[in-house]
Amino acid sequence: MFKLTFRSVPAVLLLVSLLGLAACSSTEERLKGETPQALFAEAKELQTDGSWERAIKGFEQLEATFPYGSYAQQAQLEIAYTNYRMNESASAVAACDRFIKQYPNHPNVDYAYYLKGLSTQISTDTFLNFMYERDVADLDQVAVRQSFDIFKDLVTRFPESRYAPDARERMTKIVEALARHELKVARYYLRRGAPLAAVNRAKDILKDHADSPVVEEALAIMIASYSQLGLPTLKTDAERVLRQNYPKSAWLSGNYQPPDR
Repeated sequence: MFKLTFRSVPAVLLLVSLLGLAACSSTEERLKGETPQALFAEAKELQTDGSWERAIKGFEQLEATFPYGSYAQQAQLEIAYTNYRMNESASAVAACDRFIKQYPNHPNVDYAYYLKGLSTQISTDTFLNFMYERDVADLDQVAVRQSFDIFKDLVTRFPESRYAPDARERMTKIVEALARHELKVARYYLRRGAPLAAVNRAKDILKDHADSPVVEEALAIMIASYSQLGLPTLKTDAERVLRQNYPKSAWLSGNYQPPDR
């Protein structure tokens, strides 16, 4: 028969106390609203106060308790937005995808696409600050291209959406960033003594980003690369295109040197 000794009592009491505290903590984390409206208001207040994790738990509680209706649907969007504000991009994208799949005809589904595009970008702040404070050309190009595709999907599906103008502006910035990225790679190859790789990257810029401001330098890289490769005819052709489009270009003299970065 088990005999409770004096020395084992404090351990048992401590265990009971810890279990009691855990139960109280779990109870305190749950919102107290008894209607979807009340639960939503409580979770929104937590969100507004910056209590992101508690806000998400509140919206999840609303969904679990009242799984049908407009408040549950809005809760999904709020979960996505709150994850976005927490820089939890994978969770935000997953929440957006879940909403789009479940409610493809919802009046606010355009917002889900827009938020998914924002969340796809890897940043430490909002997407807008990210675009202006950091050079997107230095970032993960897969994520940048994915974000472009999502914004393109938004403006194609919902051209009159209130989010479409901003999405188009972001797409323009992303295209510029992709062109700058290609330019940086072309510079790198030329600095490293790989003119063939450099000229191929420069040609990609002319093909995919013909309206970009970096085209002028891309042509200069082609001229320098063809010179190193011993291809005078192609060099002359590149010089002719540069002269026609940029008659005042400083690189017409053939003195192009790629910058350090």
